[in-house]
Amino acid sequence: MKIKKRHVLLASLVFALSAAVYLNWQLSDSKGLSVADTAKELGAASYVNSSITTTDESSVNADVKNESGLSKEQLEYFATSRTERQKAQDEVIQLARQILELSDSSDEAKEEAAEQLSHIEEIILGQNRIETTLKAKGFSDCICCLSETSCTVIIPANEMVDNSLLIIKDCVDETADLPFENISIVEV
Repeated sequence: MKIKKRHVLLASLVFALSAAVYLNWQLSDSKGLSVADTAKELGAASYVNSSITTTDESSVNADVKNESGLSKEQLEYFATSRTERQKAQDEVIQLARQILELSDSSDEAKEEAAEQLSHIEEIILGQNRIETTLKAKGFSDCICCLSETSCTVIIPANEMVDNSLLIIKDCVDETADLPFENISIVEV
């Protein structure tokens, strides 16, 4: 009986992990930048023009209405992707909590479920930390799909400037301690 429950636990965790990998694959795209693209940006400099040419109220109101600068499709994409990711993560967490709450589960199964739950929560916190930091560094929106060995960051294509690649990879490196070749950036 205990072995059967352990197999059910492992099968459900494998299913949840497979769902997360599939979601990550669906959210990522082959348009991600490679490490070879970083070489041309390492010494690149960008200059900011500080003069303001127009100050009429209509342009200011237009900026306020769409302060993120994202198109409707981009806004919908980020909202949908974030909702799907959250739903998949909630299912995995719920499953692990159900196993912990079963009174007839073995101590070993409960310990394994607790470790899995802790690991999933660490990944979710890491994703949130990366997303928050990137927004603080000037990106209007982003989605981070983090795993033990890799990270995919999805950002709006119109926000990629000379040093964006390095900013994103540095942020992921600080939070997840992943090598640059395991960090992919997808522009939407």
